[in-house]
Amino acid sequence: MFGIGFFELLIICTIALIVLGPKRLPQFITTVEEIIRKIRSGASKIKQEFYSEGFSEQEKDDER
Repeated sequence: MFGIGFFELLIICTIALIVLGPKRLPQFITTVEEIIRKIRSGASKIKQEFYSEGFSEQEKDDER
């Protein structure tokens, strides 16, 4: 997705563990998961809305 390999991910996780500590890291990961889920849900709704609008516009053009 972002071109992140295993070693880059390992470095990011190590830095996060050092900065946040073992007590706050699970809460941080949960928060990030919730944010990503909301972003994906919003993007899906927008995509679905554009898709349905495209079909309604196409149907109007077909009637003419």
